[in-house]
Amino acid sequence: MVPNCAALDGSVNEPFTQFYKARSKVGFMILGAAYIHPEGKGFKRQLGIHDDRVIPGLATLTQQLERRTRTAIQLSFKSVGRLPETFTVGEIDTFRNAFVKAAERARKCGFTAVELHACHDYWLNYFLSPHFNHRRDRYGGSLENRFQLLKETVQSIRAQVGGELLMGVRLSLKEFVEDGLTLQETLQVGRWLEKLDIDYINASGGIGQTQYRMSPPMDIPRASLLHLPQALKQVVSIPVIGVGRLDRPDVLHQAIEGGYADFAAVARALIADPDYAVKAMAHKDQEIRPCIACNFCLVCLHRNQPVRCAVNPYLGQDLLQLLPTKNRRKVVVVGGGPAGLSAAATAAQCGHKVKLFEKSTTLGGVIELGKRPPFKETLQDIIDYLVKIAIDHQVDIQTDKRVTTRELKNESADHIIIATGATPLAPKIKGVDSNDRIYSILDVLAGEKMPPGKYLIVGGGAGGLELAEFLEGKGIDITVIEMTDQIGTGLHSTRLDLLLQRIEAAGIRILKNTRLVAIDGRNAKVKTPSGSKTLGPFKHVLFAIGYKSDNRLADTICSKRSVTVIGDAREPRSIYEAIREGFEAGFNLEIQMDGAGNESKHNQ
Repeated sequence: MVPNCAALDGSVNEPFTQFYKARSKVGFMILGAAYIHPEGKGFKRQLGIHDDRVIPGLATLTQQLERRTRTAIQLSFKSVGRLPETFTVGEIDTFRNAFVKAAERARKCGFTAVELHACHDYWLNYFLSPHFNHRRDRYGGSLENRFQLLKETVQSIRAQVGGELLMGVRLSLKEFVEDGLTLQETLQVGRWLEKLDIDYINASGGIGQTQYRMSPPMDIPRASLLHLPQALKQVVSIPVIGVGRLDRPDVLHQAIEGGYADFAAVARALIADPDYAVKAMAHKDQEIRPCIACNFCLVCLHRNQPVRCAVNPYLGQDLLQLLPTKNRRKVVVVGGGPAGLSAAATAAQCGHKVKLFEKSTTLGGVIELGKRPPFKETLQDIIDYLVKIAIDHQVDIQTDKRVTTRELKNESADHIIIATGATPLAPKIKGVDSNDRIYSILDVLAGEKMPPGKYLIVGGGAGGLELAEFLEGKGIDITVIEMTDQIGTGLHSTRLDLLLQRIEAAGIRILKNTRLVAIDGRNAKVKTPSGSKTLGPFKHVLFAIGYKSDNRLADTICSKRSVTVIGDAREPRSIYEAIREGFEAGFNLEIQMDGAGNESKHNQ
């Protein structure tokens, strides 16, 4: 994986070191996609092995990591915007030699192995794949010709470093596009690689166009790629690595015990919990901070930002520890959604006495409803995890309790954390207030009985599209309108692409650049680039246009109280901000409180 947190020049820095040291309790660690030449750098803070200047930092890191595990470095060249036919033979020689020089640096740094990145839209994959490679010389055409560059690269590295380094190759065994690599072809490639004395093959799948196969989101079943290494194992005798959302211990174990692969590899599960492998092997399943396969990590990477995790607030400060406080405080948290639970659990882990109030009979806040659309049930896993941590650290949790300002005063808390969430926005549009056919997204997800008929969903963001799919198949004819030309805002492309495929198959209509201006009985008046129109008639109109903060309680608390407002109560955003702000509120209590006069820090 590319954590995208190395120095700008590609060298190892402290954030990069902390990231991998925190995750070094594994059997074998592969530092992902280190670029071997400046022209093959794909991300702003990607690790490099392109110059001798990076050797000291890599050598130091390798020494630190190999106290716990064995390490490889993945050699990559990201040919951004350039297809195989644009490379001259001279350029091919230059970049192939760059792989060789990078392997020599890896040997000097003390790595156990190098892995050639020959999948997922990287240079070696471009030449191997008929989807990308349209050359007509010895590097294009037949599979044997397309394999030529990878073959030459392996042979050149072997000639330089001999047997001093193990060598692996990562392949997309199937690209899942009509004109892409097939499993039949890559099984032959596997045979050829074994004859070239490759030590292992890392068996992945997909390319950028089918990234939902590369990094399966919550929409794709776990372990969906394991049939690929299983097939490869039938034709080669060298070890094969299996990957693909092995983010729960049962599928991690099954990958090996079921004979699918010789090694089971994970990336996102280790982003969510650096101790995932240790806990999985010790059968401490409930103690694992669960990856929810939301791919927020990829959202960050594709924005060229350091990778962050929706459920793991430690990322970026990976070796941070929660130490018992010397000044135990009485803390009250109002709200049992992800922000409130994160704050309560963290504060209790730091040794504070914590009481949490939740107005609903269940914990989880908006996730209690947000998990109801198809494929989103994994959201409950992070709530269950946070609840377990809170209970294990003696948080006094009181549900079905709508707390008042007076009751908060009677609690005599040293600090109050407000995590009361948000409520759906109600648009100020003519005809809305007087129409009993109007519902919000939460009304529907909460179980409001929706009879068959024609429905209009206003809002084509993530919530609106997921609501459409939630209602599909219930005898409801759906039209979605979105006022901008962007739909699915908030979803990574791996999820959005799949969702749009399902929506199209269901016959759900989406109208972009269409703004609602009025509700006229059962009709909707809209404005489009081509002029005003009337849509309808509709049985019901459902609004999924966003949320507004519910911080009424925070506004009524005396200004001299020590208060922190977090999550959607502060500003409606995502689960990432909710959990991170909750963590920071619980961890930084001493900073947030004014030690002299306990005066307010009402952080809105």
